[in-house]
Amino acid sequence: MTQFHGSEYLSCCAKHHVDGNKWRPFQKPNTPPMWCRDRLVDVEHVKIDITPDFDAKSLSGTSTLTVRPINEGTKFVELDACEMTISGVKVGGKNARHEYDGQKLTIFFEPTPAADRELEITVAYSTKPRRGAYFVGPDEKYPDKHREMWTQGQDEDSRFWFPCFDYPNEKASSEVVAHVPKGMTTLSNGKLLSKKADGKLEVHHWRQEIPHVAYLVTLVVGDYVKAEQKWDGLEVSYLVPPGREEDGKRSFDKTPKMVELFSRLTGVKYPYEKYSQITAVDFIFGGMENTTATTQTELTLHDARAHLDFSSEGLVAHELAHQWFGDYVTCRDWSHAWLNEGFATFMEIMWQEHANGWAEAQYYADGDMKAYLSEDRGAYRRPIVTNVYREPLDLFDRHLYQKGALVLHHLRGMVGDRLFWKAINRYLGKHGKQSVITQNLMDAFQEVTGRNLEWFFAQWVFGGGHPEFKVAANWDDKNEQLELKIEQKQPKDDLTGVFRVPVKVKFVWEGGEETREFEISEASHRYFIKLARKPKMVLFDPGNTVLKTLELDFSEDMLVNQLKGAADDVMARVYAARELGKKGTAAATQALAETLARDNFWGVQAECAEALGKIHSEAALEALSSSKVKHPKARRAVAAALGEWLGDKSAKALMPLLRKDESYFVEAEAARALGRTRSALAFDAMVAALSKESHNDVIRASVFGGFCELRDMRALEVMKEWTVYGQPWQARLSAIYNIGRLAHYSTDDRAKMEVRELLEPLLEQDFRTVMNAIGGLEALGDVKAVAALEKCAAGALDGRIKRRAQNAAAAIREGGGAPKELKALREDYDTLKKDYDDLKNRLLKLESPGVKAKAASPAKKKGKK
Repeated sequence: MTQFHGSEYLSCCAKHHVDGNKWRPFQKPNTPPMWCRDRLVDVEHVKIDITPDFDAKSLSGTSTLTVRPINEGTKFVELDACEMTISGVKVGGKNARHEYDGQKLTIFFEPTPAADRELEITVAYSTKPRRGAYFVGPDEKYPDKHREMWTQGQDEDSRFWFPCFDYPNEKASSEVVAHVPKGMTTLSNGKLLSKKADGKLEVHHWRQEIPHVAYLVTLVVGDYVKAEQKWDGLEVSYLVPPGREEDGKRSFDKTPKMVELFSRLTGVKYPYEKYSQITAVDFIFGGMENTTATTQTELTLHDARAHLDFSSEGLVAHELAHQWFGDYVTCRDWSHAWLNEGFATFMEIMWQEHANGWAEAQYYADGDMKAYLSEDRGAYRRPIVTNVYREPLDLFDRHLYQKGALVLHHLRGMVGDRLFWKAINRYLGKHGKQSVITQNLMDAFQEVTGRNLEWFFAQWVFGGGHPEFKVAANWDDKNEQLELKIEQKQPKDDLTGVFRVPVKVKFVWEGGEETREFEISEASHRYFIKLARKPKMVLFDPGNTVLKTLELDFSEDMLVNQLKGAADDVMARVYAARELGKKGTAAATQALAETLARDNFWGVQAECAEALGKIHSEAALEALSSSKVKHPKARRAVAAALGEWLGDKSAKALMPLLRKDESYFVEAEAARALGRTRSALAFDAMVAALSKESHNDVIRASVFGGFCELRDMRALEVMKEWTVYGQPWQARLSAIYNIGRLAHYSTDDRAKMEVRELLEPLLEQDFRTVMNAIGGLEALGDVKAVAALEKCAAGALDGRIKRRAQNAAAAIREGGGAPKELKALREDYDTLKKDYDDLKNRLLKLESPGVKAKAASPAKKKGKK
């Protein structure tokens, strides 16, 4: 499963700040542990015979389970069945006594069956599901909306659309017999066995032979066009709404190559009879890895202009990887869900390495690190594996996904490719079609490598945090040796200690180099190293496979050498750029400006742009303003960096990027950055940009985010218009969130009240509207919104909504609302910022009179981008 990564949802995520070195707890004190669920019977097969009613938005049918009691004396079985009308229950074809409380269906066995005896349980039911199954279609305000019905089982929502044992430690084969309107397409697990007419309906019969868990059972119904590809005789297909065929090709065309790669890497050939992907409107996740039949958000479909710097490949690779990691082997209980999600996120990196090269893979992994750090620093710290949670979806966070992936990335670097993939093959081969825990993975690695890795899993998976390295290097001319000091600076507590880290260090001098390996196991190490010559570069962890943060206490010359000379190591150049951005000297500015223009990888150019923005000098502004970088992702970074300066000069540099760029996303970033300049030129230009159509309305969404930075209260009325039901959907969601953010800065109590009263009713709408309304209310900070948020949390069926609303209410109570003096304080801050910039520029001129950093001419292309 891929969590939704739309900009408005990310804006609502990590909003809880840390106090010094103290993290908020992941869960409230005294939250009880959640243990793996018991099984009274072994479920062998599930057959769902179902009729969706699009007009009534209801489902009716039967769920038939073939089970065998595990123990003697089993008198009953309990099924999950939420908010249903149960019209009959049979065991072995005979009516059975049962009790139902709206959540659990208890079925009594009379007489008590022998252990291992096969029993067939049939439940006749109907429901108007509020979870698990969703009906989507056109209405008066959105007449072109695609008509669909789709299901979504993870984490424990299949119980809302068919009676089942809804927990990941139970696997069964499955059938779905769907009675749907004639002409509609269906997609479900496994093979389509038959399609027959039945009056005004058609009966589509699907069967999945290899056992899987209940949350992976799927049914999607709608009007779709199917495109079919092949890999080694396997059907690899995708289904999209009519008219989106070319967008579908851009999004899914590389899937067969991914199937080939993952089959080769794991040594386990794709294990199922087909692989299909289908898009869903208003999908509540990014994607869902239903066995053989992945559901993807329709937001991943994109046009040719978006394709310049937007790709579906990460999402597609993630969900495909789940067919091995999550479907073929499945976490036994939710505390071990990183075995699903961490692996799928790691396989995204593997695809990047295969398809786009090592540089892209390194920087992609660094993106995972940034995502993890934003949660670790801004919200909470927790072990990857923990059974202390309230809702399973609480665990589906950046520790589970991104940190889990980076732990695997580190493990691969530590044991090497051959042993890593041999261990993965052992793990999959031994546990295929089964449920697993982390111990099973650790055992596979220990068996294959011959190494005791309990320490590795203890610190990385069952412990919290990561090493925060500070590395200093000083050359001693007299003794011709290098003093290398390596410190772990992370705060130590019960959750995070000193890490044991095998790490390589590469020493590069004129005409030679040497790589040594060190075992870091203490808070501080100091080494005196004899080298042939004084090193120009000291590359700590070349290839950047260790999960860490890194501060380089190197001379400016060494950092410049690393920035310009570490040609085969993207992250070495990135770390150098970040350190030079902290130094802020004229020489640092010049080196960053030259590298911005000349580096052959866009990610390094982007880091240089960000570093120049942090230097915040006139020379840095000139370098960014005159930049001619070609890669659109690098231009995005340039636009973002230009937003670091207040006033018209940076605003004028941003105007051309906002008016017309080949990339939607560059224009979007320019709009956001323009707001940050607080220029008088910004408001009208940003309002004009609202006329621009773009992929998923990214430009309009960024304009609304930019309004919050601009803090021009005229934008409140503009955004109010865009919050109305019927406005373009993605733009509306962004307006809902950002209107609360902007109103927070208002000193007009009536304006704040109006925004609160606009947002509170939205807490009763669809998932994404609710999530953005919660975010808007939290940003607004009005204590009068707490009651509405608490009511929303109490009534929420989705664990994400419940937790988000609870956290928002708590944050508002702690903040106590915004003081009336806030606007004056903000204005004082802006004045101080300008004064600081003026002083810094005067000091830089005194440091280097007559030296002016400027963007260097782009060099000729060398090597592969």
